[in-house]
Amino acid sequence: MKRYDFVAIGGGNAGLTAASKVASAGLRTALVDRGPVGGLCSLNGCNPKKVLVRATEVLDEIRHAARHGIYVGEVRVDWSRVIDRKETFTSSVTPTTERSLRKQGIDLIQGAPRFVSKNEFEVNGELVEAGAVVIATGSTPRPLKFEGAEMVKTSDDILALRDVPQNLAIIGAGVVAFEFAQVFARLGSRVTMLAHGKRALSEHDAELVNALVEFSSGLGVKLITQARVQAVRKRGEVLIVEFEAEGEAQTVEANFVLNAAGRIPAIDDLALDRAEVETDMRGVVVSEFLRSRTNPQIFAAGDAHGRMQLSPVASYEGRIVAKNFLNGDTERASYDAIPRALYTVPPLASVGLTEAQARERGFDVSVNVSDMAGWKVYAIAGEPIARAKIVTESGSGKILGAHILGANADEQIHLFAMAMRFGISANDLRSTVFAYPTMSSALPYTF
Repeated sequence: MKRYDFVAIGGGNAGLTAASKVASAGLRTALVDRGPVGGLCSLNGCNPKKVLVRATEVLDEIRHAARHGIYVGEVRVDWSRVIDRKETFTSSVTPTTERSLRKQGIDLIQGAPRFVSKNEFEVNGELVEAGAVVIATGSTPRPLKFEGAEMVKTSDDILALRDVPQNLAIIGAGVVAFEFAQVFARLGSRVTMLAHGKRALSEHDAELVNALVEFSSGLGVKLITQARVQAVRKRGEVLIVEFEAEGEAQTVEANFVLNAAGRIPAIDDLALDRAEVETDMRGVVVSEFLRSRTNPQIFAAGDAHGRMQLSPVASYEGRIVAKNFLNGDTERASYDAIPRALYTVPPLASVGLTEAQARERGFDVSVNVSDMAGWKVYAIAGEPIARAKIVTESGSGKILGAHILGANADEQIHLFAMAMRFGISANDLRSTVFAYPTMSSALPYTF
């Protein structure tokens, strides 16, 4: 039997961060992962996807260069070269991560662990005992349950796709769906998104989402809401997606069908019941200190508990897990000022509460909505769309939420996140002097 002070199960942001912090304290530490280490974000998520987004963003800038008096000839896209470039950012992730683990003195155990007791698990036929374990196994695409679901591909597949499909069908209308929809629409694909619910991007402000949907429509992205997919069938060289919407049976033809219906915690194969770890539909049930509520020797971080599926949040939680393991329960996880960004072009970013959420919580709110497209800094840049919606508490000026759609929104949102984190009021931000003509200089006029 092997014995460790601390074991991270999962080699993504949360597991790597927690293991590194604990190992640096001189404790015997191991990391277990069944696949390549490095995490979804680096291998098949944020980073490689951003390479594709950036390529089509450059394409968009070239196509609209005439706004600035610059005229170019025919533009040719070699998508296979774009995929080659993407792979330069992913191919070194696993070997670099493995070297880092060795340097830190962290044992890497490659295999699929299964718990046998509250603090023991079996992997590769060997028993491992740990003083504490963090479940940081990430997430997996939500299974689709209809005929022909095996023909539907995942984000891993579309990130490796070298030929641009003539017709792309996307099941889902969340972050991943919108990002890939815009990428391939700009490449010339006819894109159809099938949303299960009444609206897209339910976690974001409805007003700005509607603006993004309308803008994406202009690119060639069709959104169908309340669509219930019934089957995917192969007809010759194409796929036929059968679905029901508005009480009618409908179909859409596609060369590629993407599952973007969300992700679920990858915990089913861990035998967590043997470790007396309670789970629910979101994942491991944890306390504010990220410990299992039913087995305090077990922590969970990142997508494994399903609170907020974001890469930087996983790293943040990994730090909290390590701190609470080393020092006792001294830090609570807080998600009130975590910024989110949707990497469409332009991006949609938000932090805090939407207007609806703030009102539901009983706040007396003041809401400022700004259409900034005609403002000088955006007009100079030639940006066709720029919106902001800022939610503050009446009287105190406390910032409750900020929502921005437009160029650099993914950068600007951090100003509001920092203000919320450290109690900086709207009045304080208004009195701040910004460099001009930057897009951030427009922000004090949005509330």
